[in-house]
Amino acid sequence: MACDCSCGDDAAIRNVISRTALTQDARDWEGHAACYAVDVEYIHPKGTVNGVDDVIARSRAALTPLDESQHLIGTMVVDIDGDTAQATSYFHAQHVRADAVPLGGAHFVIAGTYRDTLRKIDGTWRIVQRRQSYSWREGNASVIVR
Repeated sequence: MACDCSCGDDAAIRNVISRTALTQDARDWEGHAACYAVDVEYIHPKGTVNGVDDVIARSRAALTPLDESQHLIGTMVVDIDGDTAQATSYFHAQHVRADAVPLGGAHFVIAGTYRDTLRKIDGTWRIVQRRQSYSWREGNASVIVR
Protein backbone atom coordinates (compact mmCIF):
# COMPACT_ATOMS: atom_id res chain seq x y z
CA MET A 1 0.00 0.00 0.00
CA ALA A 2 1.41 3.36 -0.99
CA CYS A 3 1.91 6.04 1.63
CA ASP A 4 0.18 9.39 1.10
CA CYS A 5 1.83 12.72 1.90
CA SER A 6 0.59 12.69 5.50
CA CYS A 7 2.97 9.84 6.51
CA GLY A 8 5.68 12.32 7.44
CA ASP A 9 3.22 14.24 9.57
CA ASP A 10 1.91 11.04 11.13
CA ALA A 11 5.42 10.02 12.17
CA ALA A 12 6.18 13.52 13.48
CA ILE A 13 3.00 13.52 15.59
CA ARG A 14 3.76 10.07 17.00
CA ASN A 15 7.28 11.24 17.82
CA VAL A 16 6.18 14.35 19.70
CA ILE A 17 3.73 12.30 21.77
CA SER A 18 6.42 9.72 22.53
CA ARG A 19 8.89 12.50 23.28
CA THR A 20 6.62 13.78 26.08
CA ALA A 21 7.25 10.48 27.87
CA LEU A 22 10.98 10.31 27.19
CA THR A 23 11.65 13.90 28.25
CA GLN A 24 9.69 13.50 31.49
CA ASP A 25 11.70 10.44 32.46
CA ALA A 26 14.97 12.17 31.55
CA ARG A 27 13.89 15.26 33.53
CA ASP A 28 14.63 17.21 30.34
CA TRP A 29 12.25 20.07 31.02
CA GLU A 30 13.38 22.14 28.03
CA GLY A 31 12.79 19.18 25.71
CA HIS A 32 9.47 18.48 27.41
CA ALA A 33 8.35 22.08 26.92
CA ALA A 34 9.18 21.83 23.20
CA CYS A 35 6.42 19.21 22.82
CA TYR A 36 3.71 21.73 23.68
CA ALA A 37 2.38 25.00 22.32
CA VAL A 38 3.07 28.00 24.55
CA ASP A 39 -0.65 28.33 25.30
CA VAL A 40 -1.33 24.59 25.80
CA GLU A 41 -4.32 23.50 27.86
CA TYR A 42 -3.63 20.32 29.87
CA ILE A 43 -6.78 18.78 31.31
CA HIS A 44 -5.73 16.39 34.04
CA PRO A 45 -7.99 14.30 36.32
CA LYS A 46 -6.94 16.58 39.20
CA GLY A 47 -7.54 19.86 37.36
CA THR A 48 -6.65 21.95 34.33
CA VAL A 49 -3.25 23.54 33.77
CA ASN A 50 -2.88 26.36 31.25
CA GLY A 51 0.34 27.37 29.52
CA VAL A 52 3.55 25.46 28.93
CA ASP A 53 5.32 26.97 31.95
CA ASP A 54 2.64 25.64 34.30
CA VAL A 55 2.64 22.23 32.59
CA ILE A 56 6.39 21.99 33.15
CA ALA A 57 6.11 23.21 36.75
CA ARG A 58 3.48 20.55 37.48
CA SER A 59 5.52 17.75 35.89
CA ARG A 60 8.71 18.90 37.60
CA ALA A 61 7.02 18.99 41.01
CA ALA A 62 5.59 15.48 40.57
CA LEU A 63 8.63 13.77 39.03
CA THR A 64 11.75 15.43 40.46
CA PRO A 65 11.38 13.80 43.91
CA LEU A 66 11.22 10.34 42.32
CA ASP A 67 14.15 7.95 42.10
CA GLU A 68 12.88 6.72 38.73
CA SER A 69 9.93 6.92 36.40
CA GLN A 70 9.05 5.26 33.14
CA HIS A 71 6.24 6.51 30.94
CA LEU A 72 5.27 4.13 28.14
CA ILE A 73 3.07 5.27 25.24
CA GLY A 74 1.22 2.80 23.01
CA THR A 75 -1.89 1.92 21.02
CA MET A 76 -1.77 5.25 19.22
CA VAL A 77 -4.25 6.47 16.62
CA VAL A 78 -3.62 9.72 14.73
CA ASP A 79 -6.10 11.62 12.52
CA ILE A 80 -4.69 14.56 10.55
CA ASP A 81 -6.70 17.39 9.01
CA GLY A 82 -4.34 19.90 7.43
CA ASP A 83 -2.29 21.59 10.15
CA THR A 84 -4.43 20.15 12.97
CA ALA A 85 -4.49 16.61 14.29
CA GLN A 86 -6.24 14.50 16.89
CA ALA A 87 -4.38 11.65 18.55
CA THR A 88 -5.43 9.09 21.12
CA SER A 89 -2.87 6.96 22.93
CA TYR A 90 -2.64 4.78 25.98
CA PHE A 91 -0.03 5.43 28.65
CA HIS A 92 1.41 3.30 31.43
CA ALA A 93 3.48 5.24 33.95
CA GLN A 94 5.64 3.62 36.65
CA HIS A 95 6.80 5.88 39.49
CA VAL A 96 9.44 4.82 42.04
CA ARG A 97 10.43 6.63 45.23
CA ALA A 98 12.41 4.64 47.80
CA ASP A 99 11.71 7.00 50.71
CA ALA A 100 7.97 6.30 50.33
CA VAL A 101 8.41 2.69 51.54
CA PRO A 102 7.38 3.57 55.13
CA LEU A 103 4.26 5.23 53.68
CA GLY A 104 3.10 2.07 51.91
CA GLY A 105 5.64 1.12 49.26
CA ALA A 106 8.02 2.54 46.69
CA HIS A 107 5.87 2.02 43.58
CA PHE A 108 2.87 3.73 42.04
CA VAL A 109 1.55 2.85 38.57
CA ILE A 110 -0.93 4.88 36.57
CA ALA A 111 -2.50 3.64 33.34
CA GLY A 112 -4.76 5.71 31.17
CA THR A 113 -5.39 7.58 27.96
CA TYR A 114 -4.12 10.78 26.39
CA ARG A 115 -6.42 12.54 23.95
CA ASP A 116 -4.31 15.17 22.24
CA THR A 117 -5.08 17.98 19.86
CA LEU A 118 -1.99 19.03 17.93
CA ARG A 119 -1.25 21.91 15.59
CA LYS A 120 1.61 22.47 13.19
CA ILE A 121 3.28 25.66 14.41
CA ASP A 122 6.13 27.07 12.31
CA GLY A 123 6.49 23.65 10.67
CA THR A 124 6.62 21.68 13.94
CA TRP A 125 3.81 19.63 15.47
CA ARG A 126 3.00 20.66 19.04
CA ILE A 127 0.34 19.60 21.51
CA VAL A 128 -2.18 22.42 22.01
CA GLN A 129 -4.52 20.45 24.25
CA ARG A 130 -4.01 17.24 26.22
CA ARG A 131 -6.84 15.46 28.01
CA GLN A 132 -5.51 12.84 30.39
CA SER A 133 -7.76 10.22 31.93
CA TYR A 134 -7.02 7.30 34.23
CA SER A 135 -8.08 3.73 33.52
CA TRP A 136 -6.59 2.35 36.72
CA ARG A 137 -3.98 3.07 39.37
CA GLU A 138 -2.11 0.65 41.62
CA GLY A 139 0.35 0.96 44.46
CA ASN A 140 1.21 3.71 46.89
CA ALA A 141 -0.25 7.05 45.70
CA SER A 142 1.98 8.92 48.18
CA VAL A 143 4.95 8.09 45.92
CA ILE A 144 3.84 11.12 43.92
CA VAL A 145 4.45 14.22 46.03
CA ARG A 146 1.78 16.85 45.54
